Amino acid sequence: MHDWQKDIWAALAGSDPREMKIVMGGRQIGKSVMAQMWNEVNEMQSKPYTEETSAEVDGRMWYTISCTKPVAEWIRQQPGEHTQWDNLIDNKWYIYFDRFDVHEEFYMMLKLRWGA
Repeated sequence: MHDWQKDIWAALAGSDPREMKIVMGGRQIGKSVMAQMWNEVNEMQSKPYTEETSAEVDGRMWYTISCTKPVAEWIRQQPGEHTQWDNLIDNKWYIYFDRFDVHEEFYMMLKLRWGA
């Protein structure tokens, strides 16, 4: 994020960083774009990943995590795809691009790279 973008967000921020000071109305004036950008900024300030559940599968410990976009990109660049991690797929075959099932060894690498 550029400095000018941070200045804009700081100007828009209210006393609570999760709220906007300015409420916009009307049609096609960028409300959705502003809301999406606001969510991305808050996501960048949040924890990079969160452990949702864990379970033992075939004698190996696996963790289900949800993560921010930078962490998801980092995970996809790692070797060992589908042996150490995989995208989370729900019972309707929907693929989550920000949720993963990761093996405990990969989970340790994630903790070392992105913090506990």
